[in-house]
Amino acid sequence: MKNIDWNDLNYFLTTVQNGSMAAAAKQLKVNHTTVSRRISALEQQLGSPLFERTATGLSITPLGESMIPYAENMRDSVNAMDRLVTADKQELAGTIKVTAIDMFGRRVLAPVLKEFLDLYPNIDLELILQDENVDLSAREADLAFRATDNPAPDLVGKRLGRFAMTVYCTQELWEQYQQDPSSVYAIDWTENGPSTPDWIEDYMPKLRVRHYCSTFNGVYELARAGCGVARLPCGLGDSTPELMRVPGIPLYQGMGLWVLSHIDLRNTARIKVLRDFVVERLEKELPLMEGQCENYWQSQDYHRQL
Repeated sequence: MKNIDWNDLNYFLTTVQNGSMAAAAKQLKVNHTTVSRRISALEQQLGSPLFERTATGLSITPLGESMIPYAENMRDSVNAMDRLVTADKQELAGTIKVTAIDMFGRRVLAPVLKEFLDLYPNIDLELILQDENVDLSAREADLAFRATDNPAPDLVGKRLGRFAMTVYCTQELWEQYQQDPSSVYAIDWTENGPSTPDWIEDYMPKLRVRHYCSTFNGVYELARAGCGVARLPCGLGDSTPELMRVPGIPLYQGMGLWVLSHIDLRNTARIKVLRDFVVERLEKELPLMEGQCENYWQSQDYHRQL
C-alpha cells in the first residue's frame, strides 16, 4: 500500500467517472489496453478487484466504491500542487492552454492570439475550441473565454461585455419571406429542443423551424448559405456581408463574456500577460459584440482587418 502509483488511481477514478475503460481512455488520450493494464496493476497491488467485468460492461465493487472519495481527494491535491508549481514559474516562456467557445475562438480570438505569439516567441499555445466547459481546477486549461453569468467561485477574471443577439437572414431570403412567409424556414440550435423559439412566436409566427444544428457556428453557416432565418450573435451577423438583420426585431441580451483563470494561477507571468493583452484587444470589439454596429462589414474597421 505504501507504493501505490497516483497514475493508477487516476486511471481508476477516470474510469468510474466515465463509465467505461474506453471512455476513460479517450479522455486520458491513451489506448484502452493501457487503462485496463493500469487498473489491473492497482487491483493486484490491493489484492482485491475494483471492478467486476461482465458481458454488459463494468460494475464497481464495494471496495471500489469506498475508494472513490480518497482518490478524489488525492487528485485535488495533485492538481493543487501542479497549479502551485505553474504559478511559481514567472518567466515568459512555456505553454498556455486556452479554451473558448468554438465560434468566438475561431472568428475573434485567433487573430488576437496570432499578434500575441508574434510578440512572445518563447510562449507556446494549446487552443481548445469547444462549446462545453473544461475544468480549470484540473489544469485542463489555464485561461478560459467563457459565456456565463455565474463564474465558478474558484475562478478569477473579468467580464468583458455581454453578447447581444438578433435575427438574421440573407437579403434574398428576406425578399422571399415578404412575398410568401410559408416558403421560408427557420434554423435553431439543437440544445433549444423542439419548442418554438420566442422570436418566432413574437415576430415571425408563420415561420417553421426546419433545420437544427448542434453549435452556433453551424447555425451561422446554414444562415449564411441562405438555408433559413436564425438568431445569431451580433458579432457574427453584423460582420457578415451575406447577412442582414431582420427588420423590427429588437436585440436580445445574452450571457456575459468572461476571461477566467484558476485563482492559483492569477499571478503567473505568462498567463497574466496573455490575459491583459487579449482584454486590451477585445475591448475594441465590444461595440460589435454588443450589437452597436449593424452592417459592420461596410465599415472602415472591417475592411482594415481584411
